[in-house]
Order: sequence, then structure tokens, then C-alpha cells
Amino acid sequence: MGKQLRRALVGMLAGAVVVSGLPSGAVTRRERIALGARYIASRQAADGSVPGFSAVGGTADAVLALAAARRGPEAVADALAFLEGEAAGITSVGQLGKVAMAAVAGGGDPRAFGGVDVVARIQGAYDPETGRYGTDQGVGVVDQALAILGLAAAGAEVPRRAARWLAEAQCPDGGWQFDAPYDPAVDDRHCSSGEDDFSMSDTNTTAYAVMALEVAPPVRLRRDPFRYFDLARDGIKGGWRYDFRRRPFGSLAVTDANSTGLVLQAYAAAGEDPPPRARRALAALQYRPCGRVAGAFAYTWVQRDGRWVRSPSRAEARAEARSGGVTVIGATVGALPGLAGVPFPVPEAGPLRAPPEAPAC
Repeated sequence: MGKQLRRALVGMLAGAVVVSGLPSGAVTRRERIALGARYIASRQAADGSVPGFSAVGGTADAVLALAAARRGPEAVADALAFLEGEAAGITSVGQLGKVAMAAVAGGGDPRAFGGVDVVARIQGAYDPETGRYGTDQGVGVVDQALAILGLAAAGAEVPRRAARWLAEAQCPDGGWQFDAPYDPAVDDRHCSSGEDDFSMSDTNTTAYAVMALEVAPPVRLRRDPFRYFDLARDGIKGGWRYDFRRRPFGSLAVTDANSTGLVLQAYAAAGEDPPPRARRALAALQYRPCGRVAGAFAYTWVQRDGRWVRSPSRAEARAEARSGGVTVIGATVGALPGLAGVPFPVPEAGPLRAPPEAPAC
């Protein structure tokens, strides 16, 4: 793959959108992105955090999404304040990488972030003998990619050995799995070691790896990762599912917002055009752009009564917003950078605009 990160800045917002409502006709990609930022800001808690499976990771991801959209100055400032308060207690090298990226994208200093030098913390987790960052076997590969991305965001040196460790973790099918590197002694071509191994190559980790290797010193890959993306692409809706399996747990797996958003970012990082329909497949997961959930994305599609419908439904999305659930906000945060065509690490966005108001239904 090419080693020059061709940032798709043309995909970032430029120019104003209607603030109090949407113009008649089809919703443009720019308007979708702006409304997505509106929804993210609307889900922010009083302490600045944004709901996620991890408060730190979810909030850092939200900052990156808002910076990619170039919207939400107050939401970004509040989110960074929350992350600064949490910085001293972060032990995961992957979360440190996300926080470093968020600090840079939001205009902060990752070397003096809440009294913590996040860059030094990442560097301190590096083993020069192996080239690996961190020791958590459960998320070793994705942590490696995030550590590299965090260092690159801060303008810090990424050792070639670290990039080589990530490259050598690649599965024979061209993808990466999130936990352990490929082990030829026990793994098949998808990095699965048998029935009891529930981790195998996936689109999300593969996208992170592609983006990390684009900003790291050049190393050789055994396989083209974009062939894995071809393998894992959903032929029904046109986006990507979590991994290559069509029926991973007995049910048909189709396009989901998080996987599709990340893969689109990987294409942008490599300067490659995504397949036809891919961006439209992601945009199609966005709910009708009005009311309380204006700008939000469903996670995926399910079949009901013989037709495809978004899941969660719009009604379920409204209920989630009231209850503090994480599926829809996570899907929206994951979708926005991919829809904007902005890979990680997201550059400092500069002055941000306020998100638009939600049009009435």
C-alpha cells in the first residue's frame, strides 16, 4: 500500500448549512454529517462524557467524529475537559492512543493533557525487543494500531519495529484480528485456532491497522488488506459487516455503521476510492433527519415481515436517548468520520461551527 496519507479533506465540511431546517429535496452528505454532529452533541452528559462501552474510549471517539465533521466547539471542549480529568487513571495503551488523537484533533496538547504526558505514557509501554506496545493479550493487535495512531497524531516518532510487529500480526486472509497476532502453529487463514476461539480477522481491526501502517515507517505486508475488505463486504446493502462470515451466529449479517465507517476511513487513508454504493450504504443507515434523533445512525439492518428495516428502529433510538444506551450513539460516532472521508489520525480541525438545530418532523 502507499505510504503517503492522502487525507480526504475535501470530504470535510466546508461552507454553511441551513441551521433551522433542511432545504427541500434530498439530504446532502454535508447536511448528513452536520446533523450527525448535532446528535452526538445532544447525547453528551453534563460531565462532558459521551456514552460508549467505555466512557474514555467513547468520549475520545466522539471528539474525533466531531473534529472530522468540523462541528460542535462546545461539545469538543467539554469532552476534552472530561478526558483531561480521566487521563491520569488510563492504563490501556489503546485508550491512550485514542486520547492522544482526540487531544490533537480538538486543539489540545497530548504532552500536557490534564497534567499527563500521554505521548510519554504510550512510549513507556513500548518493548523495543519485540516492537510491541502494551501487554494486554486480549486486545494486543488493536492496541498496537491505536498506539501508533496516537503517536503519529502527536508528531512523535513511530519505530519501524512497531510497524513491523503490526504487519506481521496480519492473518493470511489479509485481515487482522483484535486480540493476538497470527500464529501459524495453531491458526487457520482467518486467525482462528478452533471452535473455542471466538476471535478471528475482522473489518474493524483491519481498518485500524491499515490507517496505522499508512502513518508508520514503510514495512512489507504479506497480503493486500483490501482483498479482505472485498471478502467481508456485504453484497446486499453494499457496506461492510464485522467480519467475513455471512451468518456468524446463524443470522444473516449485513452492513453495519461502525464497520462501514471504519473501512471507508481505511480507503481514505490509502488514497483509494471505495467501491460503488459503499458511501450510500452508510448514509442509508441514518434515520429520517428530523426530530430528537435527527442525524443519528442505526447500527445495522434486520429483516421483518420480508423487508429490511433499520435496527435499532427509530422508536428504539428515541428510547435509547432517554435511557442512556450506547448502540445508536456508538453507530453515529463510528459512522461520521467515514462518511466525511477523514481517516485517523484526524488533524486539528481549527475553528468549529455549531451544529444545526434538529428540523421538526
